[in-house]
Amino acid sequence: MSTNIETVAAPTSDYVNAAEDDGAGGGDMNPNRKSKLFFKICDMRTATVALNLLNVIFTVTVALILALVYIVQGGPFVWQNIGTVLGGGFISAGASALGLWSAMNWHIHGITATTILFALILIWRLIKLEWIDILVTCLLLYPHVVLTMEMKSGILSPQTYSEEEYVAESGRDFVEMAHDYISPQNSMA
Repeated sequence: MSTNIETVAAPTSDYVNAAEDDGAGGGDMNPNRKSKLFFKICDMRTATVALNLLNVIFTVTVALILALVYIVQGGPFVWQNIGTVLGGGFISAGASALGLWSAMNWHIHGITATTILFALILIWRLIKLEWIDILVTCLLLYPHVVLTMEMKSGILSPQTYSEEEYVAESGRDFVEMAHDYISPQNSMA
């Protein structure tokens, strides 16, 4: 009776191994992690970068489509509507672009400014009772607030990030798939 013992190679990623997550938010690489997780998916810096990138793409796309719709529809207030849509899109995409750049470059003042901008956008949307926009802004504001607090307290910094970085298994698969998709080896050029 022989027993085959298979050894599993260590992951090549820098991310925490979520397969053996204890459910408390820490993976097997750092059970003493201090930073909070974004819905047990990833750390707040990763969430901030991902959500800001998605928001920039979504906001610019929607603003351009709505502007085109207003142009086609015409009417007496066409330029006012286009200005409102493009202005709001520019403010939201600009806030996300600042947050994206600041999170990627560890600039605490940029993250703080982005948090304040999203708080002001949330207040405006609460006044206007734009329910879907309120939910989206809350989803964007949450990781910014937590990242700001963690960066100010020193929990997340360039020096501590290698220990605090976390992406769940499904998120790691998505990152690897995206990396394969955009890698120069798969380019048509």
